[in-house]
Amino acid sequence: MARASHVVVFLVFSNLAIAMGATPPSLDPFVGKCKSSCEEELDRSLYLHQVFAGAAHNQEVILNPGFANSFGEIAVHDWTIHAAPNATSSIIARAKGMHMQVTQNQANGFAWFLPFSMVFEDSSFGGSTIQVMGTISGANGEWAIVGGTGKLSMAHGTVNFTEVQPQSNPNSENYRKIDIHAFYTPSPAV
Repeated sequence: MARASHVVVFLVFSNLAIAMGATPPSLDPFVGKCKSSCEEELDRSLYLHQVFAGAAHNQEVILNPGFANSFGEIAVHDWTIHAAPNATSSIIARAKGMHMQVTQNQANGFAWFLPFSMVFEDSSFGGSTIQVMGTISGANGEWAIVGGTGKLSMAHGTVNFTEVQPQSNPNSENYRKIDIHAFYTPSPAV
């Protein structure tokens, strides 16, 4: 007859053998995640050039319902984004999208809501985009980066802008310095 101690020893060793044959639990906290940060950072200052009148305009009003304070006016734009605040500097990207006036009461000023794609043309990010959204309600402000494609996939961050002195006619164009601060996850190399 088997003694109780033999049964206990048998149970301990059989359970140990079963446990050793099973896949051990991972103690690595990075399993399924990047071992280092997957994200890269983009921190760049550029100049957005808006030309709203004249032969070289880069926006067009497509709807003007005639309400007070231009409420409801919608325009499409293809603004150029340069390395420096002048039209002869190299074009790094384009801001392709629309903007609409969303403030009814003139006493509250104006607020242009704009969603657009910043489409890069330079060699480092050519063809990649950053999706931007926000408002313009003064000379300075901030927009949200809500996505990206290509080399800038899954971008998130902010674009701070400051209006700078126009190079020619303030009645037809302006420049905004845009400080882009984003994190993105580049596509893995195949």
